[in-house]
Amino acid sequence: MLEVMRRLLLVALCCLPGFAQDGLRMNQIQFVGTHNSYHAGLAAGEMAILRRENPKAAEDLNYRHQPIAAQLDAGARQIEIDIYGDAAGGLFADPLFLRMTAKEGTSVPMPAGWAEAMKKPGFKVLHVSDVDVRSHCWTLVSCLEGVKAWSKAHPGHLPIYIQIENKDGKVKSADFVQPETITKATMDAMDAEIRSVFSVGEVVTPDEVRRKHATLEEAVLQDGWPTLENARGKVVFVLDQERVTPLYTEGHESLRGRMAFTAGKPGTPDAAFVKRNDPFAKDVEELVRKGYLIRTMTDGGAKAVRAGETTRRERAIASGAQILSTDYPYDWKAEGSGYSVTIPGIVRCNPVNAPKSCAVKKPY
Repeated sequence: MLEVMRRLLLVALCCLPGFAQDGLRMNQIQFVGTHNSYHAGLAAGEMAILRRENPKAAEDLNYRHQPIAAQLDAGARQIEIDIYGDAAGGLFADPLFLRMTAKEGTSVPMPAGWAEAMKKPGFKVLHVSDVDVRSHCWTLVSCLEGVKAWSKAHPGHLPIYIQIENKDGKVKSADFVQPETITKATMDAMDAEIRSVFSVGEVVTPDEVRRKHATLEEAVLQDGWPTLENARGKVVFVLDQERVTPLYTEGHESLRGRMAFTAGKPGTPDAAFVKRNDPFAKDVEELVRKGYLIRTMTDGGAKAVRAGETTRRERAIASGAQILSTDYPYDWKAEGSGYSVTIPGIVRCNPVNAPKSCAVKKPY
């Protein structure tokens, strides 16, 4: 009888969230990610114009990342990509700042192939249309293809989170291009481009996380996220802005059939990934303990970073937010202060919700 009870206890323990036989859950670790990961920085002539027109914006944009593959090599396990819709192609092929630098004699040519890529239909990757347009990868598809190539070259890697920010906006000046408005069709097209690069088996999808639960939120709060081992070698797509959630969930209740997780609002059916860019938000640790996966921002703005201010960074790391997003990862330090964001190793056991027995096997 005692032996039967012992076996029953072992079976029960193996099925508790966080204590499955195959290890840690996806949300029980913490890692560094990069913000505006594609950002190659303005050329000198473009920056000179921006300093004249908007000194504060120039200060904020005065950084550049290494190519995305180099970021992944260094240990980043989250990247962020900004995309603009360009259904017909050519919308962003003639940026204002490139025309201005050409007139001033300070232009730096764009890389070979850029003009052709920008003329084709599909999502384009850039930070600020007409102004900050230099990217390490120029289209959503090319960015994803780069991540997939890195993934295939590093089998068994920890899951890579790809955060997508859909951009639009009203522009008053006739000198600037008018971005396409984000619609449900935009979101459908985004999913289609994701599927053109990654198969469902290469992505941790909302359907996989939800399993047989009625809602995605119910699944992560009751049964937890998939195990880290099951997510190895895969990517996870998350959306940046809450404002696109209604467009993405329309016709896809609780994200059924979708490729990405929304920036969810706790208490709603699609809430699993939650954005808390301010690490001082009072509910960050509570949300982590409940089972949500949280992204926060470690940097306090250009002025604070260049002054070497680290209070926000340390709070973010201590908060338990799983994704620590920064413009200055690892040894790529801010000019002047040497500010950067790092943790011991590529990942560490989450300081808020990891079990005491936590150990990350194959931490890469």
